[in-house]
Amino acid sequence: MKGYLKISVHTEIYRVNELMEEGWELIDTCKVNFPNGSEGVEYHMGLPAETRIRQLKQIIRAYEKYGFKHDLVFQMSESYRDDLLSYTTEGGLPMSDTPLTSFLKMYEKVVNDQKVQYYIKEKHPYDDPELDEIDI
Repeated sequence: MKGYLKISVHTEIYRVNELMEEGWELIDTCKVNFPNGSEGVEYHMGLPAETRIRQLKQIIRAYEKYGFKHDLVFQMSESYRDDLLSYTTEGGLPMSDTPLTSFLKMYEKVVNDQKVQYYIKEKHPYDDPELDEIDI
């Protein structure tokens, strides 16, 4: 059975046409008798989950195009006090997920259907400030 996020019943054909242009589907029709003695048709409309997901992904892609993802990650990194620059997706030291990396992994899976793994970047000895104080 198809999943619908919303169900709506209409008798006005112009409204049915508007909904269909927005991605709604006609589920069923039935004949109705109005109190004034006339007859009409009720159109049972449903908004498929796939349609809404596709629409939301289009919105996310537009946000990404104009820097939303960068701003979102930056703001979350600051909020969690998590240094995203200390992580890499290209291999490194194993790590447990942080709230930030958990969100980013979920984001990539849901939005881009990609599985991403984060690692702690390995420091080159010359890049480690703690080694600056060692006298060789």
